[in-house]
Amino acid sequence: MIERKDKLGTESAGRTNASILKKNFCRFCHFLYERHLVSGVGGNVSARSADKIFLTPSGYSLRDVEPDVVVTVNNKGEVLEGGTPTKDTNMHLGILRAKPDANVVCHVHGAYIIAATTMLTPGPDTLPPLTPGFVYYAYPLPMVPFLVPGSEVLAKTVAREFSNEKCRALFLQNHGLVTVGKDFQEALNVAEEIDEAARIFVLTDRKAKAIPSKDLDRIG
Repeated sequence: MIERKDKLGTESAGRTNASILKKNFCRFCHFLYERHLVSGVGGNVSARSADKIFLTPSGYSLRDVEPDVVVTVNNKGEVLEGGTPTKDTNMHLGILRAKPDANVVCHVHGAYIIAATTMLTPGPDTLPPLTPGFVYYAYPLPMVPFLVPGSEVLAKTVAREFSNEKCRALFLQNHGLVTVGKDFQEALNVAEEIDEAARIFVLTDRKAKAIPSKDLDRIG
């Protein structure tokens, strides 16, 4: 489990030993893989601690990320330690600039998540409000049209969406999901609630009944 006392996104994070922060970063990556939110070498993660940003390395499965391969960059994306960061580095940096209150960015490729994005139409409100958890954490959930992974247009488009202070998650059509949080736990909670709603949406062939609109504002 991720140790809450070591999580990023707290005032004490800057005083916590970097090696412990990297270990917690890796635990988070492994957990995403174990939860089937990513597969193969898909997905990537970033976490901000003071003026440094940890990133997953390019070409690594999240199941294999260990402290010695975690890449550290500055706010400009210049590598301070490690090898080549994920090709989505600019997307992560753009989101973190747009979200000063967020410290973790999680990009996952779960099969049900991607399946849902292929069935939905891009726009500001895509997945129906199927569960209270999804409503609380991420409804309404926007989606952008398919954009080539790692491209500058993807990075800029995603950062623009997250500049909306209410945006905590974003579907990428035929590609996956991006969530943010003040720490690992929050980013994971958002991702798991969306994954659950996406599973229900897909498994019921889009026929699941949505929560009545009159009740949406009462959830929280």
